[in-house]
Amino acid sequence: MKKEVKIKNILASLYELSQMVKSKSIGLSKEMEKTRILLLRIFEFNLFSIFQYDYLERRLLPVYMYGDPFNLVDAVNFRLGKGATGWCLSHKKSLLICNLGREKNYERFFVKSFLAVPIIFNAENIGVIVMGSFKVNQYDISDRFLLELSAPLIGNIILKERFNLQKNNEIEEEK
Repeated sequence: MKKEVKIKNILASLYELSQMVKSKSIGLSKEMEKTRILLLRIFEFNLFSIFQYDYLERRLLPVYMYGDPFNLVDAVNFRLGKGATGWCLSHKKSLLICNLGREKNYERFFVKSFLAVPIIFNAENIGVIVMGSFKVNQYDISDRFLLELSAPLIGNIILKERFNLQKNNEIEEEK
């Protein structure tokens, strides 16, 4: 059974994500951990990952992973053009799978519900947000909608951190 989420939790999480975009950098891993905690106010998940698209390598790279990554590897192939996450990125569309069928022997700790949302900014792929649950029918259209609302904010946080890293590298090269 899904938990009831109050509108004030949704609005508070979206507001705090927007404040993270404007705030001083605290490092990508800390920003993503804070993002996970904010999203836990809205969603239930056992696995949560954020991938960044590397244009040079033409593949998704994990930026943040929560939970057992082997379960996500089981549900997703990380290379662009393969697997659910690659499809989400290449088509710039969200993917909601409510019931990933499993054999009875392998049912206990595997992803049964899957939600992937592309992170797009100025029509460019930034990456993908992936959530997985060990429960069937954990996510629905309203969850997809809420994660789609969150994705541009998370994308801006990633871009902010990427910009700060580039700026710091340029400063180091000048020395």
